[in-house]
Amino acid sequence: MMLALTDGDRRILHELSRDGRLSNKELAARVGLAPSTCHGRVRLLEDAGVIRGYRAVVDPQAAGAAISALVSVAVLDHARSQVTDLVPLMRALPGVQQVFLLGGDRDLVIHVAVADVPALREFIRVNIGAHPDLGQSQTQLVFEHAVGVAPA
Repeated sequence: MMLALTDGDRRILHELSRDGRLSNKELAARVGLAPSTCHGRVRLLEDAGVIRGYRAVVDPQAAGAAISALVSVAVLDHARSQVTDLVPLMRALPGVQQVFLLGGDRDLVIHVAVADVPALREFIRVNIGAHPDLGQSQTQLVFEHAVGVAPA
């Protein structure tokens, strides 16, 4: 069952996407709800899976990963039926920030952050090029990554 979002829910999602560490009191003040109502709505959004979790967003560059890249990868024909199984495997690799499962001529886009160009080359060689289920890949360097927030 899909939860019908209220305007208050949308305001809550917007504020939490901007700062997931807000106290319930501060969140309630920002969205114009009573603290008890706000707490109940947040719990409902969590229980319904609309809010999937809270996490720290780490700046890869500040953490020593100066190179960020998007690696687009095609899955080979023999592995097409297991393409969804590859997502958690890729996500678990060191340096991987995000993995996207796509339609089109490339099946996966892997966002990776590493220390330098040689480390990127090694990541691709070891984790993509040598993987028996993965074929052709294309790598694009990321110059800037601006993260959006949920609409109000």
